[in-house]
Amino acid sequence: MNESIAIIVLTYNGLAYTRECLQSIAGLRGGRPAVYVVDNASVDGTAEAIEREFGSAVTLLRNPSNLLYAGGNNVGILRAIEDGHTGILLLNNDTYVAIDFLEQLQHARQEKPRAILVPKIYYASQPDVLWYAGGMANLRRAQFSHRGIREKDTGQYDAFEPTDWATGCALFAPREIFDTIGLLDVTLGLYNEDVDFCLRAKAANFEIYYVPLARIWHKVSAAVGGNLSWKKLSLKWRSLRVLLQKHLPDRWERASALLDFMINEPVRAAARYLQKDT
Repeated sequence: MNESIAIIVLTYNGLAYTRECLQSIAGLRGGRPAVYVVDNASVDGTAEAIEREFGSAVTLLRNPSNLLYAGGNNVGILRAIEDGHTGILLLNNDTYVAIDFLEQLQHARQEKPRAILVPKIYYASQPDVLWYAGGMANLRRAQFSHRGIREKDTGQYDAFEPTDWATGCALFAPREIFDTIGLLDVTLGLYNEDVDFCLRAKAANFEIYYVPLARIWHKVSAAVGGNLSWKKLSLKWRSLRVLLQKHLPDRWERASALLDFMINEPVRAAARYLQKDT
């Protein structure tokens, strides 16, 4: 397959994370992807340091304001498409990748050239403990979860197989999907942008595949105040209302899903807190 891959790394006041992420990308086997760093108006000198340290090895795009996840990544997606790239990987800046990550992704592309692909993701603080090994979605109960989360990896999720949704932490999509369904939806605010993108892709007859041999590590953080914060729950609530309005047309089903969220999400958040999943 004649493919030109672009990796988009979005950052906001995250120099140390972004630096390590870019260093891991620089060590990849299997070709040299184009790397776009999209800076969401950092005020800690991230953009200047990345420009100074990585130079022409990356394309630095500076946003005049913080466009959040969807808006910031859309800037990188549009530039990568304009530059002619045919495969686009959205990669969180607080990750680092295995040396053979790109090779494994390319192998999966040979088998499923039109599919969204998502790797196996570990906690960086516990390198053999899973954070994501496939996504499970139940729209009518407003539940979007990670398979295998907090489990030690013993090979129990090593099948290359379809999955309900791909996390935006590391989401690969061929250009054809963006051409067909458009960009990430900025109206969601924060949260569920990846779920929405995957639901739209599936509605357009694209598949989503989990690629266990492609591995990355994620420095999971509590950037918006932790699992039990009112801010986080309110942001999820707002995003969920938009998501359900788009994908669940029956108003009674939407009301039931929102009620389920109101009752159960605080309980789920408390459980995650007690298990120290920040």
